[in-house]
Amino acid sequence: MIRMDEVNKIRKKFFVKGEPRGGIAKVCRRSWDTVNRIVNMDREELEKRGKRPQRQKTVMTDNVIKAINDLLEYEAAAGIKKKQRYTAYQIYKELSEQGVYLGSRRRMEEVVSKLRAERNQVKQPTFLPLEFPLGSALQVDHGEVEVEIDGNRVKGYLFVASVPGQVLRYCQAFPTKASEAWGEFHERAFHFFGGSFSRLIYDNDSVLVKKVMGKERKQTTFSISLEEHYGFESHFCNVRAGNEKGAVENGVGYCRRRFFTGLPTFKSWDSLNELLSSCCLKDIQQGTHYKTKEKLSELFASLEGKLMPLPPSKSWCRWVECRVDKCQLVTVGHHQYSVPEKFVGSKVRVALTYSKVEIEKDGEKISIHKRKYGKEDSLALDHYLDQLQRKPGAFSYAKASKQATFDPNLTKMRDRLSDKYGKNKANRQFVDLLLLQRRWSQKEVIRGVQKALDLGAIDVSAVENILCQQNLSSRTDREELQKLMPIQPAQWDFNLSSYKELCQEVAL
Repeated sequence: MIRMDEVNKIRKKFFVKGEPRGGIAKVCRRSWDTVNRIVNMDREELEKRGKRPQRQKTVMTDNVIKAINDLLEYEAAAGIKKKQRYTAYQIYKELSEQGVYLGSRRRMEEVVSKLRAERNQVKQPTFLPLEFPLGSALQVDHGEVEVEIDGNRVKGYLFVASVPGQVLRYCQAFPTKASEAWGEFHERAFHFFGGSFSRLIYDNDSVLVKKVMGKERKQTTFSISLEEHYGFESHFCNVRAGNEKGAVENGVGYCRRRFFTGLPTFKSWDSLNELLSSCCLKDIQQGTHYKTKEKLSELFASLEGKLMPLPPSKSWCRWVECRVDKCQLVTVGHHQYSVPEKFVGSKVRVALTYSKVEIEKDGEKISIHKRKYGKEDSLALDHYLDQLQRKPGAFSYAKASKQATFDPNLTKMRDRLSDKYGKNKANRQFVDLLLLQRRWSQKEVIRGVQKALDLGAIDVSAVENILCQQNLSSRTDREELQKLMPIQPAQWDFNLSSYKELCQEVAL
């Protein structure tokens, strides 16, 4: 049967646009007879076609509704998971076969959907107000922030500690949210408040909680060590129950809005955290409680004597074991750190703090790096100087030399060496010059290079001679040389009277 909209289209083409029946039949893909019949329809027939009978919804009896509710009740009582519950079609088929329902499937789907929604309707949550004695609890949480550090836009993590109900808060920011950052923040927060709290309230962060088992928590090794060191008891909120630590949740938002609006710029994370510490202290010194109107400074002072004494300070770090590859690198996460050449192939232990990487072999520190984030690696040029001495041509392309920064005097000496000897020989000379820093301090080498440049002595041997002369001219070095001599100068006998007498006897 032709739809009414198509009928209207055909009649418009014929009566309004004046198109012939054959052309209309071709465009609309209908036969000439069909088009002719539509064109010749009278008004009565058109009105009859335009009227559509109203569809009557199947009436749901009380028995049908009860049968549906019984099935839904069985699902809930049996604890059937969502993926295995009855579908509306299955309920329709079941009740139809029993003769309970004789209506349409669509009507059944509407009723089942409505009844499920009524059963699953979530009640408005209610909260129980809590009040902790001053100094008995501390809430800790963190949130993401964006900040510009040393010209680079990076993501950081804002840690906030709040005393429940007292508007006393402390915050710090770190480039990571790993365990080493958690440990460092606890150390700083406890020193800020003047002691450890007996109860700490956390969310179920993976750094602290290994597994949630109903009301119980399987804590991580780090979380247990944190408790044992400071002597507090951990309390973890229910899952998706941020209201249980509302003070710190609000604190994170407050600190983010106050300190990180826009894109704040800092030279380093340390300078950022110094500012945050001073601002937190200033807030306490100048602020008042929003409800009781008490001075926050008085509340802060009253914490004294109510907190547990702090144990000796601890540098929180995370240990990992690695093997040094052929490029003298250890890989930690997504970053690489260099070690001296002799440790290639060795197993080493790496201590990770939030700001530093220390690499150990058999308990001895063999390399220390500033911890890297983002896409950077850390390669110390000194670790590759022995290789570069054998392969001076690789100096300009070595990743370690590209990362290194040189004193202007060293750069000037390298340029002069290049002009005098050419690129390859200049690289060898420059590597030998850098190796002098293993015998003398960096400052001494730079002073030696500066003097050599002033004298026009463009050669490594000249710098080395200058360093030796400077060394001999120093009082300390003269004393050291005297100790090395087999006969001390004080023991030398310069009395020649016996020698003169002997010469006279021989002459006679």
